[in-house]
Amino acid sequence: MTKKNIDYWESLLKNIPEAYKKSLDKEEDYLVKNIKKDSKVLEIGCGGGRSLKSLLPIAKNLVGIDHDKTAVALAKGKFKDIPEIKILLQNAKNLNFDDNSFDYVICMISFSNFGKDKFKILEEMKRVVKKDGFIIISVFSENAFEERMKVYKDYNAPIKEIKGTTVIFEDSLGDGDNISEQFSKEELKSIFSKADLKVIEIKNIGILNICKLSK
Repeated sequence: MTKKNIDYWESLLKNIPEAYKKSLDKEEDYLVKNIKKDSKVLEIGCGGGRSLKSLLPIAKNLVGIDHDKTAVALAKGKFKDIPEIKILLQNAKNLNFDDNSFDYVICMISFSNFGKDKFKILEEMKRVVKKDGFIIISVFSENAFEERMKVYKDYNAPIKEIKGTTVIFEDSLGDGDNISEQFSKEELKSIFSKADLKVIEIKNIGILNICKLSK
């Protein structure tokens, strides 16, 4: 059976490299500290539900969407007995939610895979978050390339091409543009400015940068 992006990621989480673990732990701490109790939260690109699980003690209305049927089935299986979490198959470029629906929209690492669709997806995030709400995004940072390449090599990821620090995978990965990017703080500020989003902060947490934004 051909491995998909979610298969590689779930394998990584079971045997996580130290650099990834440190950054993901800091990412979780950031979410827990920044999301207010009983908020309504949407996660874009929820994968197997790693971040949603972290938020269960805080938020009681959690929605995760992913465009990958395998990821959605995996997350639904994990949370089948937890009514506070709803998992849906949706494309982030065309979210099936009303305007101003969520207190928070989060996107943890998945933003690194959006390629040319990133601006359309940011537009949708901005549309569905409330006027006084926040968008929280984590992405691979400018410090991540060496660690990313170690992981891709260890897992025999099907790389087609490397352009600078942008890695393009074979179509077999089944993940849209099959791209993985990393971004400096300045690059992120430029992207968010073009998307007409206000930057509250961009914080480096090792191989990740985590960003808090508002309308």
